[in-house]
Amino acid sequence: MVLSLLLACAPDYAVHEICVEHEEGFDIEAVSVLQDAAGYPGSRDAVTMRLAPEGDVESWTIAHIEVLAMVPEWVFGNYDGGDVLQLDVFDGHDPRTAPHYSLRKPIDVHALDWSPVRLPDDAFWAGLRDELDQRQAWMRFDLTEVLPEEGLQSEEVTLGLTWGERGLPTIGYSNFNLDCGANWTDYGDGVWEANGADGDQLECSWPMMRVELETRSYAQDCAGTSQTVE
Repeated sequence: MVLSLLLACAPDYAVHEICVEHEEGFDIEAVSVLQDAAGYPGSRDAVTMRLAPEGDVESWTIAHIEVLAMVPEWVFGNYDGGDVLQLDVFDGHDPRTAPHYSLRKPIDVHALDWSPVRLPDDAFWAGLRDELDQRQAWMRFDLTEVLPEEGLQSEEVTLGLTWGERGLPTIGYSNFNLDCGANWTDYGDGVWEANGADGDQLECSWPMMRVELETRSYAQDCAGTSQTVE
């Protein structure tokens, strides 16, 4: 998707276009597979990843994030939703110090496209509860009105989830093949703890997420609609 704004100044200046483009920033399914469904009541979980796009762009930000919401099959038929899940964005690699933005969203069961799934027998959280049979649906968070208009400043961004007291909905978690040094958890006391250190080669399970980026760059030609700005 490409939008453009024509910038028109005095006649002595060249007319350029601000091209606004959306592109995939991260897809958990490209690097791992669904392993578990977990929800941590009153707690937070986050991962740090490098999302800054390659190439010459004026600014960039995150447009949308999808997380894989899960509901046990035996609960699903009587689940009305309404539980609030909070998405957290930290503009930096350390959630203890980076600028923080958040978006709270109640789960609307009837608005999502659910499909049945059976988790692997070695799923930890769901296995403890004998809840291998689940329903899954991608839950979309629109960040276009949440993050600053000038874009994100750090090449690394930390993305997190905050659960309410019921820990619902649970979230799909990947297989244990991703870097623990990029994984953070707040166990309910308000303190972020790193689950590993760079280079320790420990492998963790990450929340199932898909990230869509928005970039802005100047160009002589930009396909799509345009608007002249005096």
